[in-house]
Amino acid sequence: MNKLRIITFKILFVTLSAIFSTGISSGGNSIVSPWRAMKTIVKAGDSFPILYDNLTSSEINKVTLRASFNNVDLTIDSVRIGFFEYDSFTHSAANNKIWVTVPSDAAEELYDLLVESDGGTVISKKSVKVVKEFSQTQRFIHISDLHISRQWVGTSEDGYAKELELFDRFTEVANIISPDFVIVTGDIIHHYSRLNADSTGWGGDKLYDANQRPLVEEKFRNYYDGAKGLKGIHGLNAPVFSLPGNHDSYGVSRKDHLAMASQWNKMCGKRVYAFSYGDTRILAADDFLGDPVVDIPDESPMSGLQGELFKNFFKKEGLGKVRIMAQHRPDRIDTAFIDKYKINVLLNGHHHDPFFEYVGKTPTLSIRPGTVCRSGDILEWEKTLGFFRIFTVDGDEISFSPPLRFCKNPTKPYEDLELNLTLDFTNPNDGTSTTNEAVIKNLFEIDLPECKVRFVMKKGKYRVEGGEIKQIIETDKITVVDVWVDVGSNSKKQVKIYKSQI
Repeated sequence: MNKLRIITFKILFVTLSAIFSTGISSGGNSIVSPWRAMKTIVKAGDSFPILYDNLTSSEINKVTLRASFNNVDLTIDSVRIGFFEYDSFTHSAANNKIWVTVPSDAAEELYDLLVESDGGTVISKKSVKVVKEFSQTQRFIHISDLHISRQWVGTSEDGYAKELELFDRFTEVANIISPDFVIVTGDIIHHYSRLNADSTGWGGDKLYDANQRPLVEEKFRNYYDGAKGLKGIHGLNAPVFSLPGNHDSYGVSRKDHLAMASQWNKMCGKRVYAFSYGDTRILAADDFLGDPVVDIPDESPMSGLQGELFKNFFKKEGLGKVRIMAQHRPDRIDTAFIDKYKINVLLNGHHHDPFFEYVGKTPTLSIRPGTVCRSGDILEWEKTLGFFRIFTVDGDEISFSPPLRFCKNPTKPYEDLELNLTLDFTNPNDGTSTTNEAVIKNLFEIDLPECKVRFVMKKGKYRVEGGEIKQIIETDKITVVDVWVDVGSNSKKQVKIYKSQI
C-alpha cells in the first residue's frame, strides 16, 4: 500500500476559448494522442509526448492538465515540427510532437489535457492518468462489444444511444472498483442505427447512409461523452483504451478497409498501439479494419504492419513481466506471434457470451467477458448481458474474475436497475460537511480490494476509520480525501471521516 500523499493546490479558473469534446479547436488544430482511443499513463516527474496537428502553424503557449479539483501546468520541453505518422496503413500523421514534463508533486488523478496556442485551446478529455509509482500489483477491467448507437431512442436528429442507459449505471460500479485502466476490445459503436425498435431491441428502421443522422461523429460522441445526461466512456474515472471491431464504422463500405481505418483515425486517433504499465506490456491490435488485408492470411494477421509496430515496441521496452494483447475476434489468432512473444493473455470479444480457453505453446489465455450493454442481446440476457471481468497483475502472475454482472437484471428500465456494488453517503458529499460516512455494499461473489471512496469535505484536517487514506488534495475552500477500502464478497463496509482534533 502506498504511503499517504498530501498535495496542496489552489484551484485555477481557466477561461477557455473554442473548446470542443472532439479535441479540435475552431482553427482546426487537434490533439491526436493522447486522445479518444489511446490514453497516457505517466509517472509524476516524467515526460510524455503529445501528437498535435497544428494546421494553423500557431505557437504553442501552454499545456495544462485539468481535473475536478486541481490544475497542473506542464513544462514544455520541446516542440518538434515534421511528419509524425501514427498509422502505417492509412499514413495518417500529425505535424507537431510536443514533449512535456509532469511536475513531481502532481496529484494522482485522471486529467483532461489542454493545449493552448495562438489558434485557440484544444482539450482531450480524460486522457492523462498521473501516478506516483507504477505499482507491482495492478488491476484492470475488460469490457467488449458495447455497440453504442445500435439502437437509437427518439428522433434521429435529437435522440441518444439506448445502450447508454445500461452503460451509465455500469460506470457507477466500475468507479467504486477503481481499476488502474480499462480495455474495450472492439465493437464500440455500430455500423447502422436502429430507430423505433421493439421492446427486445429489434424491428423498426435501420439507417446506414453517411448523411443520415445520427452522423458518425454523433455515434462516437455518444460512446465517449454520453448523451442526455447519461455517461459514456469518459464517465469512467480510469483511462480507457479502445480498439476497433468489425462494426466500428458508419457510412463507408465495410469492404473498404482503408476508408474504415481512416474514419477510425479521424474519430478516435490511433488504431494500433502499445503501452507499458510498469513491467506490464499491453498491445492493442486491429484484426478487422485494415493492416492491410491483402496477402495476410487469417491465421497470421500480425505478419503485416501492426506486427512490425509491436516488434519495435518490444525492442524498445523489453518484454516485461506480463504481456497482454487485445484484439476483437477470438477466431483470428496469430499463434506464431503469441508464441514468439509469449503473450500471457489475449483479450477479445466479438461473441457476446463469456468464455475462456488456452491456446498456443505459452500457453496463452484467450478470454472474453460477455457484453455490458448491447441492446439487442436482451432475448438471451442471462447468457450474455451486463458482464465484465476484473484482471489482477501481481509481478509476473495474472489472475481474473469470473464474468461479473454489474446489475441483477439488465433488462429492467434504467430507474429500476439494481446494482451489485453500491456506494452511499450519509451526508452531502459536496464540500459542505465536516463529518460523513460512506457505505459500500458488495453483492459480488468475490472480494474487492482497494475500492475507492472520495470524500469532498469542508476545508480542514481529517481522520478516517474503516479505510486507508491514499491522498489528500487541498483547495482554497475544500479538502478532498481519497480512501482505499477493502470490501469482502457479499458484505458491506462502512468508512467514517471526521475532523481531527490534532
